Amino acid sequence: MISNRFCRMRYFLSITPKICQHFSLVTAASLGCLWLSTVAFAQTGVQPCFRLPATVVCAPATVTPTDCSGAPPNLVVYDYGDGQLRLDKSFTFTRPGKYLIRQGLNTLGSGGNISQPIELTVIEPRSPTFRISTCSNRSVSVEITDTVFPDYEIEWGDGATTNAKGGDTKQHNYNAEGSFNITVKGITGQNIACGSASQLVNVVTQIPAPTLSAVTVLPDGRARVNYTLPAGFNYRLRQVNSADNSVKTFNLAAGSTSFTSPDITSAFDRYIYSIEAVNPCIPNTPVNYFNLLGTHTVQVTPLRELNRINWSAPPHVGFTSYTLFKNGVKIGEWTGQNTLQFEDRDITCGTQYCYRLETRYYNGTALSVSQEVCITTSRDSNPQRFTEALATVTNEQVLITWRQPERTRIASVLLRKTAPGQPTQQITLNQTSPPYIDNNVFTTGDAYCYQLSYVDNCGNQAPWTEPFCTTVLNGKISGDSVLFNWQELRGYGTVNYMIEQLDENDRTVNVFHPNSRTSMFLPVSNFSDQMLRFRLIAWVNVQGSVVALYTNIIRLRINATLIYPTAFSPNSDGLNDTFGVTARFIDKFHLQIFNRWGELIYYSENPDERWDGTYKGVTVATGIYALVIQAEDKTGSKIEQKAMLLITK
Repeated sequence: MISNRFCRMRYFLSITPKICQHFSLVTAASLGCLWLSTVAFAQTGVQPCFRLPATVVCAPATVTPTDCSGAPPNLVVYDYGDGQLRLDKSFTFTRPGKYLIRQGLNTLGSGGNISQPIELTVIEPRSPTFRISTCSNRSVSVEITDTVFPDYEIEWGDGATTNAKGGDTKQHNYNAEGSFNITVKGITGQNIACGSASQLVNVVTQIPAPTLSAVTVLPDGRARVNYTLPAGFNYRLRQVNSADNSVKTFNLAAGSTSFTSPDITSAFDRYIYSIEAVNPCIPNTPVNYFNLLGTHTVQVTPLRELNRINWSAPPHVGFTSYTLFKNGVKIGEWTGQNTLQFEDRDITCGTQYCYRLETRYYNGTALSVSQEVCITTSRDSNPQRFTEALATVTNEQVLITWRQPERTRIASVLLRKTAPGQPTQQITLNQTSPPYIDNNVFTTGDAYCYQLSYVDNCGNQAPWTEPFCTTVLNGKISGDSVLFNWQELRGYGTVNYMIEQLDENDRTVNVFHPNSRTSMFLPVSNFSDQMLRFRLIAWVNVQGSVVALYTNIIRLRINATLIYPTAFSPNSDGLNDTFGVTARFIDKFHLQIFNRWGELIYYSENPDERWDGTYKGVTVATGIYALVIQAEDKTGSKIEQKAMLLITK
């Protein structure tokens, strides 16, 4: 048996007819031998020559080479890329890949020839890739991003077609707006489509405008821009540095909603953003949209008792409002675009606060958010003393008020109190705002002087106020006069004094103006009430305004009086003919007159009633009679008087 290596023709060994004649056709074929006619082929100089109908085909593909060698067909064999020589004049490729096709010739005694290979690419059917860009003026651009196929065909959806190569960009103009289905086909040899893909495109005259909704400066200083892009169009972000007007552009990915700039925003480098549509049909000619939106910068300076916040002015038109946030809570809003500063006094010393500014544009539809700036407040302060510190008596207590300096945060209020003959007391009030009521006082006997101070939220104490005092009104009834006296009020610019008479419901009954600054007297006859209530009002000048300060209320009692003669003459001469009692402030009254034998000869319960000296219709005899009066004044005090009454002719 002859080895296969003698009959294999990968390198096309010459085989004599004599050898292969010993084998049947079947046996020779199974050994890879060429079965030759016994008639020798004597032609010499024939060289392998063949052509393929296409070098790129779509699987499954049957390839039939074209022989141009001139050799008899029975001496022409082919290797279809698997190393086997076959008499088959066609071969079906089912697997994609690259194959080296060779032709072999048996020249019968002249040695075998094999050709240089021709590479055949077998492609698996697949959808080609491409990118559609919609332009203005009803134009569409298609970029073939696929390079697998040797040729491509673009069907524009309106009946027009265009041939292209991989990497080509083709443009097409439509006669009208509307939706069109664009199909791209991958074309192999012999104009065979090996795959296609379609995409719907919206053809427009004008590229729609995007929406620029927000710019936010991130903690690292970069700006994140939020937007909405209409589908099917190409856009890019335009960034202008407001410091030097330098411009950068960034392509925006289709379907994206945000982009973060690599540049850092600062007080010197602030950026203004807009979005422009890229018109791929007219290179370097973007369609501009000027819904501008810029970054803002915030600076925070800690000062005594406040944080001062400054921010940059709007870099473009469309301003609506500023909103300032502290630790995430809104603390102010302004609609004036020239409002560029705010002083935050609602702070605690040594505390960290973080501020950010939100600026709204275009009636609130767009927003610019600054980078959040955090600082720690100062512990330095210069607390100013309280002003308008006043002490007045109310309900036998001392009511203390004061005015604190504006924009001052108070941690605690300190009070000093001095009374005659007592050491000075200092206490910390359990409140930080007025009024304070001092109920540990004796207002009818002592005058009190006070001083106020406070400790602010930085721990620093304000100076003490000058002493401010109360005074005590004293009064008594002496004879026919009511006498008042008091000490000059200290700690105020006193204008004048006034004594006010009150009823039991503290309503003003009468007002008296003393001529002296420390005393006054009034006739008892001025008063129709037995019980009198008075208080002193001091009118003081406080910051240009006159304020009333009150003292204690004093109560005075006018003694009731019973006035009557000790003799009368009931003789009808018109002189001293009757007996009567003049009573003042008497509520209950009983008058009895007895003769010498103890017989009651006259009785009356009316002090205004007069006795004519008769008893049982007859004028009594002259002589001495006993008089007894029992009464009760308007205060409930009982009065009893006994006297001798002389009756004469």
